[in-house]
Amino acid sequence: MTRRRRLQRVADRGFTLLEVLISVLIAMIGLLGTVAVQQTLVNAAADANNAQVAVQLAALTMEQLGARTTQATPFVDMLGELADGEWTDAVYLDRRGRPRAEASGANRWRLRTRVRDLGPARPYNLTVEVAYPMGHAGWKTVRLDMERRKSW
Repeated sequence: MTRRRRLQRVADRGFTLLEVLISVLIAMIGLLGTVAVQQTLVNAAADANNAQVAVQLAALTMEQLGARTTQATPFVDMLGELADGEWTDAVYLDRRGRPRAEASGANRWRLRTRVRDLGPARPYNLTVEVAYPMGHAGWKTVRLDMERRKSW
């Protein structure tokens, strides 16, 4: 047998183990990149959902505060009792706005409100703050401010 025929037989046998291992390593690196991108997309979608719920809860609370109207005969200022300028104690809400005293997985939105009386013949300043955890990045806060005129 000539040397050329021996080399041709070795080449016809297929891939070496080293070639197979290198190709598997390259495929694994590509798959890990795909998994990392997918995990980032899942986290971003969850954060967007939490932000949407926080905005809805803040708007709902602002509506509830704004719906407190003054009543005539006898005159009662419905926001006057709340207008101390201090933040309320934190209340934890679920996605439907049901309050709980402590945070949990379902009750992760922290709600605080503040009503300030800006003086006689001046409006109330209503502030609603809803915060939610962003994993290891801390808390993300949604804050709505509104002036509400006194109706007298």
